[in-house]
Order: sequence, then C-alpha cells, then structure tokens
Amino acid sequence: MNAMTRRRTAALIRRGQAHVQPAMTLHRLLLSGLVALGMTAATVATATAQPFTGASAGSAVGQAYALAARIRGFHRWTGSTPPPATYCSTMRAGEAIMVELARLSNRAIRYHQPGLALELQRAADRLGDELDEEEAVNDQAGIPYSGYPCLIVQPSYPSRAAVLAFVEPRVPRCRRKADAARASFDARRALMYQCLRLAGS
Repeated sequence: MNAMTRRRTAALIRRGQAHVQPAMTLHRLLLSGLVALGMTAATVATATAQPFTGASAGSAVGQAYALAARIRGFHRWTGSTPPPATYCSTMRAGEAIMVELARLSNRAIRYHQPGLALELQRAADRLGDELDEEEAVNDQAGIPYSGYPCLIVQPSYPSRAAVLAFVEPRVPRCRRKADAARASFDARRALMYQCLRLAGS
C-alpha cells in the first residue's frame, strides 16, 4: 500500500471520501488513521451536542503555525548528524494537528462560519507544506523510518544534503501552484508532494 493511499484513508476518516494516487509512503496511513480514529472517538458525542464556538479552532491554528515554524527549522538539517532531538515528536504533533484542522474546518462549514474555515485552511496549508517538504526530502534521500514520521536514528544520512539542495528551491513555485489550484487539505498535500519530487523518482 503506497503513501497516497495512506493520505486518502485519513481523508476517508475525516471527510468520508478517499482518492487513491501513487507515490506516497505507508507510514502516514498508519499514523493519520490511528490519530483520526482516536480523535473521532473522543469528540463524536460533544460534536453534535454543543454549538461550535471556534475557541478550539483558535488553539489549533496557533499550534499549527508554531509547529510549522519548528518543522521549517528542520529543513536546515543536512543529515551530517543524527536527527534533531525533537524531530520525531514535532513531526508527530504536526500530523495530529493536520487531522484536527480538517475536522474543525468541516465543523466551521457546517456551522456557517466560512471565515473561520478559511483561517483553518490557511493554517493547514502552512503546516502541511512544511510536513510535505520534510517527507519529500527524506523519501527521496532513502532515509528509513522506524514508524512514520520518526526516522531510524543513524550517525548521518549522506544523501539528505543533495536532495535538500534540489527540493528547497522548488518550494516557492510548488506553493504558488498549490495556491492557484485552491486545493483542499489532502489534495494540496498530494500536489505539494508530487511537485517536490525529482523527475522519475
């Protein structure tokens, strides 16, 4: 099962639909699916019983931007050393907040709050782009996972620097392409991931 299937399985949990495309990794399905199931079990009762105030949305947006900034800092890691100490926990938190942002955006639309839904989408775009850049670099550098998004710790990852040098200059163009497409959460992530890949990889 490829990674695009994993993303679409997470989308199935969040929005009741899935679209299968090639070229992602197995790890995200396992993490996103488990996180989404856990969140659904914890919130399904209150979601229908309480009005949507947007307070939780504000918290999720703040966390998303903070995590995006931290993950953006990881792009400076060239692989000449083991992963940064907070790499695994930060990447996990980022994927979990992506699931929460999608859930809250759906609720904002349901409660006729398009402005809030747009705010959540923008936060998800920022965080998702940073996550996708890391995944694209690691996948193309052949860096193994102990369980997505956590890397198997090694003294160094020689291929990461070369791939990073290719991917980084492509990011602004890929973001503009994704912005122009006005893609939804999962569609944008698929677009970014593919855009950041080496031709033929």
